[in-house]
Amino acid sequence: MSKNATLEQRSIDHVPDAERHGSPVSLFFVWFAANTSITAVVTGALFVVLGNTAFWSIPAIVIGNIAGGFFTSLHSAQGPKLGVPQMIQSRAQFGYLGAVLPLVLALMIFVGFYATGLVLGGQALANLLHVSREVGATVFAVASTVLAIYGYRHIHRFSHLAAVLSAVVFLWLFVRVGTDARADTLFSEHTFAAAPFVLGVSLAASWQLTFGPYIADYSRYLPRDTSRAATIGWTFLGSVLGGSLAMVLGALVAAIGGAAFLHDQVGYLGDLGGSAWWLVLVAVLAGKLTGDTLSAYGGYMSVVTIVTTVTGQTKVGPRERALYVTLISLVALVVALAATDSFLTSFTNFLLFLLYFMTPWSAINLVDFYWVRKERYVIDDLFDPRGQYGRINVGAFAAYAIGVLIQIPFMNSSLYVGPIADRMGGAEIAWVLGLVVAGGLYYALSSKVRRAAIA
Repeated sequence: MSKNATLEQRSIDHVPDAERHGSPVSLFFVWFAANTSITAVVTGALFVVLGNTAFWSIPAIVIGNIAGGFFTSLHSAQGPKLGVPQMIQSRAQFGYLGAVLPLVLALMIFVGFYATGLVLGGQALANLLHVSREVGATVFAVASTVLAIYGYRHIHRFSHLAAVLSAVVFLWLFVRVGTDARADTLFSEHTFAAAPFVLGVSLAASWQLTFGPYIADYSRYLPRDTSRAATIGWTFLGSVLGGSLAMVLGALVAAIGGAAFLHDQVGYLGDLGGSAWWLVLVAVLAGKLTGDTLSAYGGYMSVVTIVTTVTGQTKVGPRERALYVTLISLVALVVALAATDSFLTSFTNFLLFLLYFMTPWSAINLVDFYWVRKERYVIDDLFDPRGQYGRINVGAFAAYAIGVLIQIPFMNSSLYVGPIADRMGGAEIAWVLGLVVAGGLYYALSSKVRRAAIA
């Protein structure tokens, strides 16, 4: 993509060194903006709903964001090194055809969170412009679609604005919470409950792990010699700081507002902003627009990777990208417009359940990059079904399947509670097992590849 291009010209194809540009500092703004969304605020409210006090919600939020953000940010270094989208890299682990499985799961998560984001973004736009929520969601979908079509450079530019706006507004809302008449009661209760605390840590970690399937999409244009530490560090800082601030705010507001906040999150935050209510809504829109754009862009990348796997294409032009992004947005909008409150709750629970299936993928992808192949890949073979990565890697699928199955007894979600999680009082550590077991097995089953990497 030339620096003067209006639309991003590349899609899933490799970004050559001559087209690399930018600084890893920009990653801070992308991930801070994506994490300071109304969805993260609502997630933070769940810490109190689950049974934590406001006092103990804060360390659970910070620990969870740090744990999940650590693994997620490791994916970011893959972008400058390889110059290809995140999910294309899965072909090196699962095989050219085998990578379709994690791609389909990732696509479902992208479209699902896009749809729920349109509901919240539509509420904010409706409150700001005094239109119906359906109109607000539609306008929001159009804005997300346009930004995703313009692509990488414009997403980074918009995230700078969204991050600064979110930071200012969040600080203002913290001041408002601190000066609220009910603020004295926020930390009066110090009772520690282990199971809700551990569940809260897992909830925050899972939030960060959600970004794994597309984290490298937004670092792949950085120069190849970009510092790995800087790439990982700025991604980690933006993700953890943004996610922690949003979730802590959600926990505090839920503790103060109770049912009033849970009934109308966007409206409650606007009222909390006082005379700056309109600025709060604009910040909600900017943060949610960043998140929905990433979902639209990531969903497009997944669709194109699946399509090119079947057709054998290696490039997709701007016109085709516009078509794919529009189709993804239409699907998400239809879901958002048809959704009732009860459906949204069930749908969000389903999306969170799918994360159990993405955690082992993340472990396998990271172990392959850092420990098995030691960052050495043949890029052309990622696009060749007859290349060295093969069509299906049985070892990767075995590690993945066991990584998913080992989590089942330890799961704690609205859809299913495993027997061990139940005996532990609801404490949830499934994601930890998914990471450790899948990653460890993949490493053990990749001895041949490791020997070849050393040679």
